Amino acid sequence: MTIRSRFTDDGAVLQMAGSMAARDFGDLHRELVGLLRTRRSRIVLDFEGVDHVSYRDAHELAREFELVRSYRGDLRVAGLSPYVRDILVFAGLSGFLDAYTSDSVAIDVPGSARVPRAS
Repeated sequence: MTIRSRFTDDGAVLQMAGSMAARDFGDLHRELVGLLRTRRSRIVLDFEGVDHVSYRDAHELAREFELVRSYRGDLRVAGLSPYVRDILVFAGLSGFLDAYTSDSVAIDVPGSARVPRAS
């Protein structure tokens, strides 16, 4: 999996592509910690390029929501395909997705269109 970052003053969009497994969640964690350390607390995870998430490792995403919340940040999800959303729901993340995912909220990123959050 690859992760590309685009920044705002206080936030970022992490564009992910490929399949996500245990090692990839470790990479995502390091990216989030780096953003939080630089006071970028409004973060969108753009799943548009993600074609698969390992069901066994998907629960790790809950840890990332809790991490960002512990820094008084806001972690949101965008671009979930129905297939990837189903994997995350079956892995027990529906509460996080329902609470943090809405079409009505977006983040501005310099040099790009607004990135809507998936429902």
